[in-house]
Amino acid sequence: MDFFFNVLSSIVGGAVLLILAAIFSMKIRWLLIGVFAMILDIDINNVFRNKKAAESNLKEEIDKAKFVYVLAGRGNELQRDPFNSIFSHRNVNRDIPTKILLPQTQFSNGEFDWLMQREMETAQFDSGYGHGMLHTQVEANAEFIQRYTQNNKIELQRFNSPNIGRIIVTDRCVFYTPYREDAHGRHSKVYKFRKNGEMYCNFLRLLNQLWNATT
Repeated sequence: MDFFFNVLSSIVGGAVLLILAAIFSMKIRWLLIGVFAMILDIDINNVFRNKKAAESNLKEEIDKAKFVYVLAGRGNELQRDPFNSIFSHRNVNRDIPTKILLPQTQFSNGEFDWLMQREMETAQFDSGYGHGMLHTQVEANAEFIQRYTQNNKIELQRFNSPNIGRIIVTDRCVFYTPYREDAHGRHSKVYKFRKNGEMYCNFLRLLNQLWNATT
């Protein structure tokens, strides 16, 4: 009996050490997620606590990508470091085919404004919103992207659908940020899924269908 309890305590102690190590080490955290993903047969590659925690990994993936597709709820991140190799620090000898979907800001009669729906949701926790701020920000980001569309490798389309998350797909992986209804997207977790898994294929299919519906 003592032997059994000694073995059990060793297992529990080891598990506790692994959990504590994962809390303080991103590399060990990534390793544990990978191990459990294989055991559970799911295609998740990593989970980041928020947008900032995912930035370095996102930049690394975009720098290696053969193509990049983005569906953004607003598009501010396109002007930041992870996307430098596509925009501000673009290498003319390595143009990355890039398709970007940003929300519509103008609507025909009777067409539902999903961007305003997200704005009103955001206004519940941020008083700076509720009067069209998101529309202004989206248009500013669209203007930024338009400056780069002349090389025919960067394309921009607009979409109108529920604004509930950000999707970034490359030939290597997909990053998905589900927007919380009580916080800005930058505070939401970021999920990374490996290539050719069900989630990857599903997100790629979604972006392709939205893209084709707007052309």
